[in-house]
Amino acid sequence: MIEFRHLRKEYPAANGTLVALDDINLSIENGVIYGIIGLSGAGKSTLVRCINLLERPTAGEIVIDGEDLVKASGKRLREIRRNIGMIFQGFNLLEQRTVEANVRFPLELVKTPKEQANRRIDELLRLVGLQDKAKAYPSQISGGQKQRVAIARALATGPKYLLCDEATSALDPNTTNSILELLKDINRKLGVTIVIITHEMKVVESICSYVAVIDKSKIVEHGKVAELFSCPKSEIAKELILPGLIRSESTPGNKLRLIFDGSVTDKPLISALSRECGVEVNILFADTKTIDGKIFGHMVIAMPNDDRAVAEIKSFLDKNGVTYKEGI
Repeated sequence: MIEFRHLRKEYPAANGTLVALDDINLSIENGVIYGIIGLSGAGKSTLVRCINLLERPTAGEIVIDGEDLVKASGKRLREIRRNIGMIFQGFNLLEQRTVEANVRFPLELVKTPKEQANRRIDELLRLVGLQDKAKAYPSQISGGQKQRVAIARALATGPKYLLCDEATSALDPNTTNSILELLKDINRKLGVTIVIITHEMKVVESICSYVAVIDKSKIVEHGKVAELFSCPKSEIAKELILPGLIRSESTPGNKLRLIFDGSVTDKPLISALSRECGVEVNILFADTKTIDGKIFGHMVIAMPNDDRAVAEIKSFLDKNGVTYKEGI
């Protein structure tokens, strides 16, 4: 388990002190894929870099499997770091080394015997689907393949945790999807805990079970992805998750927001509502997703200027188990 306890990170600035992280308290259970999402400059990359002390916190604790990493040093710190792999947006491959040699590098650092290292490299290149690129150089492969090499290298020493700092931001949508599928496969096959830093909610939706939202150096919300998606509470979470919902606030008239929390089946709800209630429904906004086989999301509909019709619509929604909220 990774635990942040009252974590604070400050940087000296021209006008005094810049607070990058402010009293962060968060727990990440073993075996999960956990997303940390926020706008640029919110502090999310600083937070993930604190996990392996690439950034040393100003105050607080980073407890990994019961041990405070901040208090570790020398040999013990190196041992703990071996359990923490990391991949970056820019891949950070060694350009003068082949794919095979890039994956070998961390094994050389820990003096792994050559035959053992060869078996491990072959195993990892098969895992990431690059066994045919072993002798290629980074300049000869695509961006998605470079990230696969970076993932294989991060897994070389058999880490328990894998940190991904905007790992898909430099990739096109199709390549992003393939990398996310690979990470899910790694999590499932190896049981590696994965922490993903991103500003894209689509990344969180497609791969994460849990998510924390960071804004202006503070964690403002955290929990299961499905719950946060169906009912974001903070303004920044609404902006990140459902920007179209925010825009629909400016539409005049009475509105009703339907909240799909996974309990309603995928059926033609609005057409049934119109038919049974005898009203035409104007959909102002809709965004629903299938997460773990269930429907989550929101829909904003314009309400008629008829109290009786409104009452019938609410009665229909109640009967069909749809949660709703007046206004936005």
